[in-house]
Amino acid sequence: MDPRRTVHTAEGFREHISEQRYSVMRQPIVSLRDDRIHHYEWLVRFEGEGTEGVIRPAEISGVIRDLDLSMLAQAILVLNEDPDGPGIAINLSGASVDRETFTPSVMACLTALTASPTKLLIELTESWDMARLDLAKVLITELMTRGHPVCLDDVGAGAASIRYLRALPANWLKIDGGFVAAAFLNARDRAILNALLSLREALDVRFIAEGVESIELLDFVRRLGFDAAQGYALGKPEPEERIT
Repeated sequence: MDPRRTVHTAEGFREHISEQRYSVMRQPIVSLRDDRIHHYEWLVRFEGEGTEGVIRPAEISGVIRDLDLSMLAQAILVLNEDPDGPGIAINLSGASVDRETFTPSVMACLTALTASPTKLLIELTESWDMARLDLAKVLITELMTRGHPVCLDDVGAGAASIRYLRALPANWLKIDGGFVAAAFLNARDRAILNALLSLREALDVRFIAEGVESIELLDFVRRLGFDAAQGYALGKPEPEERIT
């Protein structure tokens, strides 16, 4: 195999995306008020490869944009064909949002959406520390104006969280699973998490607990007052069968 064509290179990554040589999994985000599926998060998988080992090089080279737009386009197709089905959350990397050409590309894709914009949620990941928060704010503001819920992902996982909370509007905050697990085990992290949750009214946001892998953790996040949760205790990732 030509080494330039592996998924770890920019050229190979673009080829994998253009030929859709990846699979899409979905994992439910469940409302803790009624235990119903609120929406599904779409997760990408590359055959025989760990996701992190593929995504990080793509963010560094800038070709992650191809994946973000591909997932967005596929979500639009699925929602148009199944407008009454569950909503879909797709991830946009901060490495994509950091580029001035990205917002126009997203908006061009969204012109094809005929389903309700509330069905298409956008998660902004924290895996890339964005330098241009002004670009992110423009994109998020436009998305929210169009009626798309926006979620800041992995809050509590890295140093960028506070910068993002200060600079960016959002409808949802997804709390990192490691932070949730730490709060379950010790009082210091639990106090910090409770302080975050107390911002619900002031910031007009709702909270998703990530990484809820046990019934004990599920009971814990219910008691804390999370609005929704995601994890193996509620549903494992499964193939997205609506993609044709």
